[in-house]
Amino acid sequence: MKIYLKIFFVVFFFWYFLSCENPVKEDVQYLPPETHLSVFSMPGDTIAPGSTVKKIYWWGDSPNGFVVGFRISFDSLNWGYTTRTDSTFVFVISGQDSAFRIWVAAVDNKGVVDPTPATNLYPVVNSPPSMVFDQGTDLPDTIFPIATLKWTGTDPDGDNTIKNYWWSLNDTNNFRPISGNLNIMTLTKDSGLISGNYCVYMKAMDIAGSFSSIVRMPRDSNKFFYVKSVTGRVLLIKDMPLNEMSAANAYFATALDTVKYDVLDIKSYGGKLIPKIINPMFVETLKLFKVVIWSANRGGQVTANDPNFALAQSSLPFYLAANGKLFWTSGIPDNFAGQGTLFNFAPIDSIKSSCYIQFNFPGDTLKSVYSGYPDLYANSFIAITRGIYYQNTAKLVYKLLYNPNRPYCLDDSFIAIKDADVNPKLFFMVMPIYYLNNNQNNSKVFFKKLFQDFGLLPQ
Repeated sequence: MKIYLKIFFVVFFFWYFLSCENPVKEDVQYLPPETHLSVFSMPGDTIAPGSTVKKIYWWGDSPNGFVVGFRISFDSLNWGYTTRTDSTFVFVISGQDSAFRIWVAAVDNKGVVDPTPATNLYPVVNSPPSMVFDQGTDLPDTIFPIATLKWTGTDPDGDNTIKNYWWSLNDTNNFRPISGNLNIMTLTKDSGLISGNYCVYMKAMDIAGSFSSIVRMPRDSNKFFYVKSVTGRVLLIKDMPLNEMSAANAYFATALDTVKYDVLDIKSYGGKLIPKIINPMFVETLKLFKVVIWSANRGGQVTANDPNFALAQSSLPFYLAANGKLFWTSGIPDNFAGQGTLFNFAPIDSIKSSCYIQFNFPGDTLKSVYSGYPDLYANSFIAITRGIYYQNTAKLVYKLLYNPNRPYCLDDSFIAIKDADVNPKLFFMVMPIYYLNNNQNNSKVFFKKLFQDFGLLPQ
């Protein structure tokens, strides 16, 4: 009897306490996430309000889980997906202002999407671009038909919103477009540069069609740059001291009387005729000619008289690589030690020390050791002439023979080389050719042979 009472008590106990629960049991409703969207730029946002470039923020809350991502649309029909909570958008507008709407819907960890996406309308006002020609890139007063222009374009809505730059020669009625990704342009004869006076107008245009103010080169509205035509296949670069110009002019007028040649004076006017942009403008100017003669001084200790080695180093390797032909004729500064990088365009190992009593007039001969090239005779005293040590791929053409009356020169000095026997590109001489004219006929024979080697004249 006691056992039955115990069993009854246990059953009653469980029935009593279980009966205290709510007999009606309902499932809790699963709620979708909520999305929030920024209406204005957040602190620290550097994007200008109202611009065509906007940084927009969004976030979400999930009552029953957590947000894992967001669906984004600009038309409420086509949706993308991201896990980011912000992004920078470029709104492409077709006029000066417009308005754009964005929809964002949060997605929770069960894949449930906010059925009422957050949405905002963003009014956008376009800002016009601007452009300026870079400082230090102005064109020389006189050029051959190669003109390189360099500029900087900016846009408050982002520099990448510049779609095109437009340029025109001599007027503002015939603009032509180039890509907005460019910041440099080289005009040529094909661009319309022929003999005459010119100016260039330019302006920038953004993706909304807004234009910058027009800029002009030359900057002075009263000035123009003069384009001179190419008349021959030879370019004479005059790099000698100003007090030797007359002697050089007389020499080349006689020695080059059988070929047409153009002249570029890079010593006069403080070097103002040198293009400011070496590559491509100066390099492309050299390429207009089959042969370049770079004629400079006789060496010495006056630094201002030195050839423009920096210009030569930064241009001649490109010219030679484009199959140009070069005759370099110049003395070497006395205070220059070793090879260095003066002649990165020539096969030279090193440079000899000076011979202070070296090439006398009359009496000394620059001796040819290569068939077809004549001996050359000085018509002026050439002080501090220095020889070279050349690479074994080069061919010796001229040397200065040992003279016991020159105590500082204890052996022969190698004075001129060419880089190859057949089809040479380079003839390199460490004396000024215009002071080797005591026999004018030999001077003419020299250039005839040189131009034959360079393929300018028939053999």
